[in-house]
Amino acid sequence: MPRLALPSVLLLLSWLLTANAVVGQSGLRVAVPLLDNWRTVADDKNQQAFNGFEKPNFNDQSWQTVAVPHNWDAYEGYRRMRHGNRHGYAWYRKTFPVKAAQKDARYFLFFEGVGSYATVWLNGRPVGTHAGGRTTFTLDITEAVLLDGRPNVLAVRADHPAGIQDLPWVCGGCSEERGFSEGSQPMGIFRPVQLIVTNPVRIEPFGVHIWADSTVSAQAAQLHVDSEVRNYYGKPQTVTVVNQLFDRQGKKVAEIKSKQKLAAGKTVQVRQQLPTLTQPHLWSLDDPYLYRLVTQVSAKGKVLDELETPYGIRWISWPIGPAAAKHKQFLLNGKSVFINGIAEYEHLLGQSHAFGAEQIQTRVEQMKAAGFNAFRDAHQPHNLRYQANWDSLGLLWWPQLAAHVWYDNPAFRQNFKTLLVDWVKERRNSPSIVLWGLENESTLPEDFARECTALIRQLDPTASAQRKVTTCNGARVPIGMCPKTGPAPTAATPTPTAPTWSGRCLSASTAPGAPSICTPKARPFSTVARSAKTGSRSSWS
Repeated sequence: MPRLALPSVLLLLSWLLTANAVVGQSGLRVAVPLLDNWRTVADDKNQQAFNGFEKPNFNDQSWQTVAVPHNWDAYEGYRRMRHGNRHGYAWYRKTFPVKAAQKDARYFLFFEGVGSYATVWLNGRPVGTHAGGRTTFTLDITEAVLLDGRPNVLAVRADHPAGIQDLPWVCGGCSEERGFSEGSQPMGIFRPVQLIVTNPVRIEPFGVHIWADSTVSAQAAQLHVDSEVRNYYGKPQTVTVVNQLFDRQGKKVAEIKSKQKLAAGKTVQVRQQLPTLTQPHLWSLDDPYLYRLVTQVSAKGKVLDELETPYGIRWISWPIGPAAAKHKQFLLNGKSVFINGIAEYEHLLGQSHAFGAEQIQTRVEQMKAAGFNAFRDAHQPHNLRYQANWDSLGLLWWPQLAAHVWYDNPAFRQNFKTLLVDWVKERRNSPSIVLWGLENESTLPEDFARECTALIRQLDPTASAQRKVTTCNGARVPIGMCPKTGPAPTAATPTPTAPTWSGRCLSASTAPGAPSICTPKARPFSTVARSAKTGSRSSWS
C-alpha cells in the first residue's frame, strides 16, 4: 500500500495526540484547552514572594500575560556558563468559566508538564501537587470547581530551585556533573493544560493498553487489551467494557466485551483478549498503518465513557543469544532495517522546552528531509506530540528516561519509579517504540536498574521479548558519566552479543551487569546492528 503523503498524515496528528492525551472524541467527554490569558510572575530566590496569590481576589494586574506552553528559563543554558540555567519560582493565575455538565459529572485538570514541582489551587482551595516536570498528571477538581456562572480562578506555583536532589531531571550545573545545556530543565507550565469533564464512571488517564503477543505474524495477530476503569460514585456499579478494533476505512475487524463490577471509589483493570485477527495490515516504516481501538464503558444500555487509541501491529527482533554471532540485524516484521537515527535535546532558543505543535511538526519534517528513520529522546521524556508523529509517519523511536545526576536517597528512588510508571503508560501503545531507554550516562545502581527493568516488563508485556530495556553502563563506572576521551577501559567480557543503536557507551550484554566499554560521543547514530564498532548500550532484558 502506498505511503500517505506528509500533509495528509499531519492532519491525523490532532486525533492521535487526543487519544494519547486521554481526551475522548465521542462527545461523552468534554475537553477545554486552557492555553491563553495566563498571568505570571517569577522570582529567583523567594518562594514566599507572592503568598496568597491563590486567593480569588489577589491583584495580579502587574503580572505578565502569556500563553502556555511557557517557560521562564528561555534556554539560558546556551550561554555555556558554569551554571547557566535559571532557577527560582514561577506563579501562574488564570480565570475561566465552567458550564455545568450532566448530573454527577466529574471535573479534572490535565497538565502535560510543569517544571519541576507543581502546587495547584482552584478558587483558593488546594487540589493537588506533582513532582517531576516531564510526565503528565491529572487532578480531580470536582469538589472545588464553580458551576454557578462565577469565574474559576486557577493558581499554579512552579518551583525550580537550585540543588534538587530528589528528582531525576535536574539542572546539570547544580553538581560536579556539569551538563551545561544538556542539563537544562524547564521552569514553569511548559506544556499544555486542559479541563476535562467526564462521567463518574470513566477510563483512567492512559488507562487503555493494547499489545500483540509473541505469536504475531503476517498471517495472524493475537491482541490483548487492558482497560483501567474507575468508579467515582459512592455506590457499586456494574458496567460492560467493550473494545472494538477498526481498520483505516472504518470497518470493524474485531470486538470483545465483558461485564465488570466496580466497588464504590475503586479502580479495576479489565483484561480482555480480542478474537484472532487474520492477515493483519502490518505497521512498517514504508507503510505506517494504524488501526483504531475504541474502548467503551456502559451501564444499563447507556455509554458512560469512550476513548480511541491508535495502534499499529508489528513485531521486532534484536540480535541476542548464540544466533546473533552470525545474524546481527534488527528485524521489523521479519525484514532487516538499516537504522539511521538522530538524538535530539528538547530545547529551542528563546523558549527552551515550551514547544507548540507547529514547531514540533517542523522539527519532525526537518529530520525526515535529512533522511533519518529513527529518533532517540535525549535524555528525558519529550512532548507527546513527537509520539504521534513517529507512529503516523513511520519512524522508529527510542524514548529515554534518564537521571542526568544520580542521588541515592529514598525520595529520589521513589520519585524515579513513580515517574517511570507514568513514562511507560503514556507511551507503551506506540508501534514506533523499539527500545526502552533506562538511563543515559549516570551511576544507576545495578540493583535499581534491575528493579526498574522489572517494573517496565510488568507495565509492557512486550519488554523484553521484543523491546529491549537499555542502560548505559550498568553502574560499572563509579562516577556519573562515562569517560569520553582517551583509551577505552579494558573489559574482560565475552564478545558482545546484542549491539543496538550507537550512542556513547557500548556494553556487553552476554550477562546482566557486564562491565561497560565506553566510546566517544557519537551523534547522530547509524547502525544495522551487524557491526559492534559503533557504540551501543547494554541490555537488561
